[in-house]
Parts: sequence; C-alpha cells; structure tokens
Amino acid sequence: MDLELVGKTALVTGGSKGIGKAIARGLAREGARVAICSRDGAALAAAAKEIGEGMRSEVIAIPADLSRAAEVQRVAEDAAGRLGRLDILVNNAGAIRGGDFLKIPDEQWTGDWSLKLVGYVRMARAVIPQMQAQGGGRICNIVGAAARNPQATYLPGGIANAGLINFTKGLADFGAPSRILVTAVSPAATRTERWDSLMAQQAAAAGKSVEAFRADAEKTYPLGRIATSEDIADVVCFLVSARASFITGVCITVDGGATRGVYL
Repeated sequence: MDLELVGKTALVTGGSKGIGKAIARGLAREGARVAICSRDGAALAAAAKEIGEGMRSEVIAIPADLSRAAEVQRVAEDAAGRLGRLDILVNNAGAIRGGDFLKIPDEQWTGDWSLKLVGYVRMARAVIPQMQAQGGGRICNIVGAAARNPQATYLPGGIANAGLINFTKGLADFGAPSRILVTAVSPAATRTERWDSLMAQQAAAAGKSVEAFRADAEKTYPLGRIATSEDIADVVCFLVSARASFITGVCITVDGGATRGVYL
C-alpha cells in the first residue's frame, strides 16, 4: 500500500524516545522529511542521527521545552522554515505522573498539564495557520488510554487525556473547512521507558512491589503482551497518510483488545 508520504513534511513532538521516536522512524521510512523535538537536546540529536541512518529522508532535531508558549511557537516556525512547510503534526510530548490523589501537589497537576494538555493545544494553534495557508494538513494526537479507563492512582493523566479526546473531536470540526484532518491514537500499555516509570510510580502509590504491580497490569491483555512502539507508529502513519483522507474526528484505541467497553 502506497501511503503517499514521500516528500511530505512532519513535526513529531516528544520524538527522542519511545512512541514518538518510533513514529518519526515510521514516517521517515515512508519517505517523509521529519522534525523531532524534546527537551533533552543530547538525546534528541542522538535520536535524529539514529532515525536518519539508512534513510533517504531528512531528519532534523529541534530542542525545546514545550511547556512554554514561546518555545512552542518557535518550534513550529523553525520546523516549517527548515522543512519548507508542515504537512503533518504529531502531538506526543508529555509524561503525566501518577500518585496518591491526596498527596499530589498543585504544582504537579499544573506542571504536567502545561506540557501534555496545554502543550497540544498550543502546538495545534501554532501550526494550523500554516496548514490553512497551504490548503490542508494532518494532526494526530497521542492520547493515553487512561482517558477511558480511570485509575485512582493516575487521575491527573486520566483527566488530561479525556480532555484531549474532546479536543481532537472539536478541532476536527474546526479544521474540516480547511481540509485539516485531526485524529487521535490511544495506546494502552506500551513497552517504553515511560511505561517502566509509570509502573514504579503507581506501584508506590498502591503500596505494591513494582514487579507485582506490572504483572497485574499486563496480564489483562488478551494477546498475551502489551504494545510495542511500532504497533502505535503503524497506526499513526496510516492516519496521516493519503489512505485515510476521509477519517477525521476519531480516536482509535490500540490496546490489543484489553478495553472491555464498547464505544459508539
């Protein structure tokens, strides 16, 4: 299947590791020119070099703290300037921490939301005028499965991700007249450094060992494993491609059948 991504340009936030890195690699493999950004400049440069090896596509690194409004605008302008335009935005940056509801300080709530929730809003607001001017584009938001699966030890993440599903649908309506398609992909547990960190946080809040908590979390998956970053990247590459030109305003759950609810 030809996704028609050759020559397209993409910005992937949180692209130095995990799911973001896999998405950037997938897009580059399909022939897109890719800009990745994250706060860790050294890790970002290493990721861009690794992704670019053996690829014919350009991969550039733009270090930035996307919890700051000015930095978001700078990244959007820099990516468009260096790539020539922006056809695709993948919002992926942000790692919301879990913990005991009664002990999480206000600063943790607002600090984590400023990157994950408000950061997605700001980045979309920064790139949409560019996409409108060029006649269209694609935005894909990576939204945690906690949006539909509340957990007492992960309320900050559940609330933010639920809001991002609402944001995706509303933004799709806003972008439709300009041929800007907006979708979301909601991964469940994915084998990344972030998963290991989250398991440690939630295990501590629940008063369990990390090993026991992880085993309990992973045994619910019908396919006998949790996702890989590539599982998520494959879906994202399809959604931002020409093969998904009539798909917008949806959030696709990629969880190996773990979610028990039925969504209309």
